[in-house]
Amino acid sequence: MRPVTRVLLLLLSLFPLVAPYQLIYLPDWQSYFNVYFLFVALISLGAMALSGFFVWAAIAGLSKELRFDKNSNTFTFIQQAPVVRPQRTDCPLTSIQSVEMEKTEWTDGGPSYHVGIEMVDGRKFTSGSSWTRAEVEQERDRVRAFLREMPQER
Repeated sequence: MRPVTRVLLLLLSLFPLVAPYQLIYLPDWQSYFNVYFLFVALISLGAMALSGFFVWAAIAGLSKELRFDKNSNTFTFIQQAPVVRPQRTDCPLTSIQSVEMEKTEWTDGGPSYHVGIEMVDGRKFTSGSSWTRAEVEQERDRVRAFLREMPQER
């Protein structure tokens, strides 16, 4: 997840908090033991839960990074989030078996696409997803062109 997306999600988390402020804090409630206040409290609770979801998505959303280093002849996969210790996997470029574009179908909305890197030992690494097929195809082709340039002994 890009830092801009994280900041956007944090800013979006502030918007639902307007409901509790305007429904509970601003009015001068004479009694909290009535049906109207319980209804307002339920709406406010839902708004606070939505804000919490946006905050959690901003701080726990994973970022994936694929690095191909020509000088050290290595492929590096890094997966990280602000609340998770980064995970790093280094492999020689010669252990890459295939580079493919993969499609994920969703029950609602259109499909998403990502680049899948399959290793000789069966491990699979995926890039972050995108909604545009052409963007992912372009990335896949760039990786394939990079790997073709490398002198490989298989």
